[in-house]
This record gives sequence, C-alpha cells and structure tokens, in this order.
Amino acid sequence: MITLALDTSHAVGSVALARDGVVLGEATFSAPATHLVELARAVERLLGENGLTARDVSRVAVVLGPGSFTGVRIALAFAKGLAAAGVDVVGMDSLSLLARPFFDEGRERVGAMIDAKRGEIYGAVYEREKASATALAAVVSPRAESPGAFLDAIPAAPEVFVGTGAIAHGAEILARFPRADLAPESRAFPSTAYLASIGHLLPAFSRDAVRTLEPVYLRASGAERKRLRSHAPAPESSPND
Repeated sequence: MITLALDTSHAVGSVALARDGVVLGEATFSAPATHLVELARAVERLLGENGLTARDVSRVAVVLGPGSFTGVRIALAFAKGLAAAGVDVVGMDSLSLLARPFFDEGRERVGAMIDAKRGEIYGAVYEREKASATALAAVVSPRAESPGAFLDAIPAAPEVFVGTGAIAHGAEILARFPRADLAPESRAFPSTAYLASIGHLLPAFSRDAVRTLEPVYLRASGAERKRLRSHAPAPESSPND
C-alpha cells in the first residue's frame, strides 16, 4: 500500500510517502495561505522521484489541525480531491501526531503544545492506553488557552513536552515541571514521515465522513471572532448613563 501524508497546518508544508509502512521520502515547501499549487507540485515531485504517479496512491493521510486556519483547509481539500478518485482517507490531529513518536521511544506521558499566537497555545497531554499497544488516551483534552492555564490543568507531570509551544514557553514549563524534558526544535512540528509510516494502520474514513470532514480548529478564527463581536448585542445602559 502506498500512503501519501500531507501537512499544511503551519508555515512550512510537508509531504511524505510510504510503502507498507516503510518511508520512501519526504519533501517540504513554503506554505503560504493561498498556494494550493505548492502542495500539488511537492506531491508530484515526490511521487516522480519514486517512480510513482497519483494513480499508485492507495491512501492519503492528512494532518487535520489545529494550526493555520487557511493552511489546514488546503491539505484537507487536496485529500478530498484524491478521495473523489477513490483513494482512502485517514487523518490525525496535530497534537496527537506530535506526541505519538515519543510513545514508540518508551515514554508514558507526553505533553504536546503548539504556539497559537495571541498569548495562547493549543495543548494536550496523552498517555498510552493500557489495553492497546497503539491507542492514546487524552489526560488533558485538546484545548486553546494560555500556557499557564494549560499547565495548571495537568494532573501529573509529563515526561516530555514537544511542539512549538513547548519551545516558546520552555522556561515556564520547567518552572512547573523541573524533571520534564523539552523535545528539541528539530521535533517541534508534526512529522509527515511518521504519519506516512503508520497511515496504513489507521482506520479509513467512510465516503460520507470524508465529504463532511472539517479541520480541527479548537478556537474561532480572527475573522469569526470579529463577526461574532459585530453581531453581539450592545450592553444595556445603566440608570446612571
């Protein structure tokens, strides 16, 4: 099975290929918000380097976010286009994809944090499911909030923190959890190579589910927040106004 993995959830896009779990290659590209064409070119180039075409792809694995609002939609739209041609689609959110490789290395509890700007992070803490060799349990469910509020919600110290949010707020993390490790910057982004390597093991979405599949945002976009504010009722005047 040939699996193509896609990620446009952050500023640098990434694609990877695997055959039955063995990674064939990976490529990165600039991922400006409107350049779906850059993703298509990267996929075509990677397939060509491996003597393959889009017809050889059996499954597409897409990173669903959270991350760049527009960016996440680009990879998802591309995946839906392949689904229309009969390719199976699987997906994974950015936070669990950041965490999963560390469980393969023997870690038992991992904190994933993505820098969400505006003083917030996207964060979650995962543990390995006791009854499964591959499933993860969210000890702290995925959320968007201030780093302090997220760290306050963690009931037991993760062994390692990973992601751009962990890099940005490393000092605060270590002040709270001095025995925790901080993953290096080289591992700060979700790995499409890893996603491609496990994509054949993930359950595929049904055709109906693919059509209605939406990105994982965790918070409203700037445009949505502006729209909501514009429709909010004006505060009532007090008797002293």
